[in-house]
Amino acid sequence: MKKCVWLTAFILSIALTGCGYDEFQGRFIDAEGNTSYEFQPDGTLEITEGEEITTAEYEYNSRRQIIKLSADQALPTTILNVKDDGNLASDEITLTRGVDYAMLTDTTWIGHQGQYTFALTFSMTEQGLETVSELVSYNDEDKTYTSQIDDSITRLDGNMLLLDLTPYIVSEVSRESFKISIGENSMVLEKHPKGSAIDYREGYQVEEAL
Repeated sequence: MKKCVWLTAFILSIALTGCGYDEFQGRFIDAEGNTSYEFQPDGTLEITEGEEITTAEYEYNSRRQIIKLSADQALPTTILNVKDDGNLASDEITLTRGVDYAMLTDTTWIGHQGQYTFALTFSMTEQGLETVSELVSYNDEDKTYTSQIDDSITRLDGNMLLLDLTPYIVSEVSRESFKISIGENSMVLEKHPKGSAIDYREGYQVEEAL
């Protein structure tokens, strides 16, 4: 009896590993940053290019480290290889991980760069992914700082995170951090529990309003 129970558990674990959908929830972006592949936990996939959305299905083979894609429409590729760095690739395309709504919702992301600290707190609402942002600017001369807080709705488009109409290019995405860039400026944001506050620099006081 114990042997049968063990064998059943072993077969079930193989079946679950073969599905492996959870490992690919989220969005992956093509090299040009224009097209996104969003893997859902139910085995479906949405390929978005501009306003055009293609729905497909996928199966993950953990032993061979490949993902098979299928759809009624023509696809850019039907096989994606899972690389050691977490990216997906075929002879035709290379996809890198991008941020998705699920990983942003109900979290706060905080980053530091030079004289600035930036915090983004995301909440899913009926209007969309509502975002409260706080930008803190430090002045070393008089040991003061200013804080600017804004509300916006966030959209994802290719490799861009749009806070209303302000576009940030997103790169170097992991479960715990991602990099945002605008112009020549960039910053790595790290994941924190939702509502985490910025730790202001020790010895600095808020600048008095004129």
